[in-house]
Amino acid sequence: MIIIDFEASSLRKISHPIEVAWGDSPETIKSYLLNPDYMAGWTDWNPKCFEFHGITQEELRNKGADPREVAEQMVVELAGKDVYSDEPRYDTRWKNRLLSDSGYDPSVIRIRDLNHYLKHRINAASYCKSFNDLVCSFECCETRRHRAGVDVYWLFKLVEYLEENLCEASS
Repeated sequence: MIIIDFEASSLRKISHPIEVAWGDSPETIKSYLLNPDYMAGWTDWNPKCFEFHGITQEELRNKGADPREVAEQMVVELAGKDVYSDEPRYDTRWKNRLLSDSGYDPSVIRIRDLNHYLKHRINAASYCKSFNDLVCSFECCETRRHRAGVDVYWLFKLVEYLEENLCEASS
């Protein structure tokens, strides 16, 4: 299973990705800031988003990679694989923007719903706790900033926690 997460310039329709991270385990997470100066039309910015992810435009310009190079790496590593996100609606939009603006067909990478996958596993196994109860017990004290790499790591830890803390109804 590969987990992916994006951070974006805003939540508006004209927004663009500013950070992406993915990995198939907590130890293999790759995270990239995306420099918007390389891309025509990537000018959207909502200053309120800084409160959410803590990324500045200056940081993107100084430390961000060329989005086209990141898109190429994504296509090489993720095309045709099972890729999951906890927010597939948004992450698919930003994946599509990154890939199409970089000259790739966005359909080569499909993002699936991690929440749906986990709920299905819990329900199919007839576990004694609900998905919401398990997630709430895991995240009750979570106050982290949203950054793509940290979010991917957190989602892997959530999956690990769910797998370790589920009790079979028949037990």
